[in-house]
Amino acid sequence: MGRVSVGILALAVAACLAFGSARASASQLSCGDTITTDTKLHRDLVDCPNNGIVIGADNVTLDLKGHTIDGDGKSSGCVPTAICDVGIANADGHAAVTIKGGSVKQFVFGVLCDGVADNRLLDLAASSNFFSGISFFDSTDSRVVKTSADDNGLTSDTNGIQLFGSRHVRIERNSVSGNGDTGIFLSDSDHNLIAKNRASDNAFAALVLNGNGNVVSRNVTRNPGDIIVVGNRNVITQNHVADSLGCPEGCGIGISFEGGHDNLIAHNFVNHASFAGIRVAAFEPDTPPAVDNVVRDNHVRGAHDGFLVQSTASHTRLEGNHAVRSKDDGIDVNSRTTITGNHAVHNRDLGIEAVLGVVDGGGNKAHGNGNPAQCLNVVCK
Repeated sequence: MGRVSVGILALAVAACLAFGSARASASQLSCGDTITTDTKLHRDLVDCPNNGIVIGADNVTLDLKGHTIDGDGKSSGCVPTAICDVGIANADGHAAVTIKGGSVKQFVFGVLCDGVADNRLLDLAASSNFFSGISFFDSTDSRVVKTSADDNGLTSDTNGIQLFGSRHVRIERNSVSGNGDTGIFLSDSDHNLIAKNRASDNAFAALVLNGNGNVVSRNVTRNPGDIIVVGNRNVITQNHVADSLGCPEGCGIGISFEGGHDNLIAHNFVNHASFAGIRVAAFEPDTPPAVDNVVRDNHVRGAHDGFLVQSTASHTRLEGNHAVRSKDDGIDVNSRTTITGNHAVHNRDLGIEAVLGVVDGGGNKAHGNGNPAQCLNVVCK
């Protein structure tokens, strides 16, 4: 997928286990200071040669007051096990920390939270960092709200906002654009909420999710709009996905489900995709089997195939979906799938093309499609 491996990122974060910097006075913050009480930034910190600000206690608020913490754009020569070139670092697991109201740019990591609980990142802008804008590792019960993460990871193929091994994190109403790989990236992260975000112009995908029990809802993504999901019992709902038109890595799928069971993809709108609007597949052994997933009440317009169920998926249910003006088939099913109450109109080839052995649940409709048969191996009105 063109992204820096988890191992490389882990090495980068492994260099963040200890630190030694001066304790800060609230009125006289300097680059590299550690704060242990509520603190307001009263001026920009410019060209920090190493770290910006380090969080050194639980229950503190860092209010940037509209100011910027700026790195020098160079990766510092770090000693082993030292925290290194991070704009705002909570790498010692401090809980109940709030960071708000300003900009962080030109570090290796913009904002890094490792092993934290109940942290709040509010109204921040993290841009032009070598790796990610905002990163959470092994963290829980935290929020990222009304924050932007733009133009990060351009030479390292990394992401705007990323979670590794994190749970119960809410990423809401943020903007992620122009990042070197993915706008929002989750790895081995469960029961998180990704809602009402905007993602555009990221190099690989808008959102990549690997985990269980996550909810991805009401996001707006475009160019590429791709949302890629692996895991179990995730809910992908009410997203507006536009212009999944391909990339050097071969993307071009509005919503691509790539392995797992009991997921729900429902009430999404996908407009323009060079490969498929919504795909269900598995890529074993790299991903788990795709079994017992539901694709319901989605609307796809202007894809190559509107809905594609590949032969690697089994026992999928397609219910009440609409496929309009696909360049090939409205719905293309290549495995045992139950097809019920779908509507395919004005697609260039068939409305519904299904292999022998699918389960025709009835109520499917197709008209105005280029192939006069309208549907294959299911009955369409």
